[in-house]
Amino acid sequence: MIKRLRHVPVYVGLAVFAILSPAIARAEVAQQIALGRETELIAIRTMAFAGPDGPPAAGEQRSQSTIHPEEGFQFGTWHLGVKTGYADTVKVFANRHPDVQFVPVFFQIGYTVTDVHGPFPVRGSLEVIFEPTLLFVARPETEVGGGANLLFRYNFVTGTRWVPFFEVGVGIVDVDLHSPRDLNSEFNFTILGGPGINYFVTDNLAVLGQVGLHHISNAGRRSPNVGVNSVMGLLGVSYYF
Repeated sequence: MIKRLRHVPVYVGLAVFAILSPAIARAEVAQQIALGRETELIAIRTMAFAGPDGPPAAGEQRSQSTIHPEEGFQFGTWHLGVKTGYADTVKVFANRHPDVQFVPVFFQIGYTVTDVHGPFPVRGSLEVIFEPTLLFVARPETEVGGGANLLFRYNFVTGTRWVPFFEVGVGIVDVDLHSPRDLNSEFNFTILGGPGINYFVTDNLAVLGQVGLHHISNAGRRSPNVGVNSVMGLLGVSYYF
């Protein structure tokens, strides 16, 4: 009896081994199957991301990234926009001002030339904007003119869809303002700028409001050159990509 009891641990060990061996084998097979499926999924995802020509380069990945206005605009961000409103003259550099009122239409093509930088509340990035312009003069006589501006805009980061900015620039304009006592030239130069704000209704599309100053003069090429200084109120829409 005692001799038989000595063999009990061996029998128990053999029984446990017999029971566990299939389970261990099944677990190993299941693990291999799961690993194979995981590898297959990784391969599928890699092919879907890379496309038929292999993985994209760093520049391609960046160009396909989504705009996040809450985080600001990084280097390489483009924007297309249009804004319009009304402008009325004010006294700035002279005792009088011409009675000129006009409707400006600004078409904007912008490109962000820096990454987001700086601490809050001045954290943001710099954008350069080319701005073809139409001027529809309402007073003193109806007239239409055109020109172009080069602007520098600083977009602030607020962590929200509200993106305030400040822009300033110079340009040229060809228009007859019919104000010979103040500005005796049609080809003139412009200085303009002011604060504004974009509200992004989507990650790419924004509506804009802005106030600003607009100066027209001929840089002393002809006399008189009192200049036309106006206050503008503008509304617009912008698309960033």
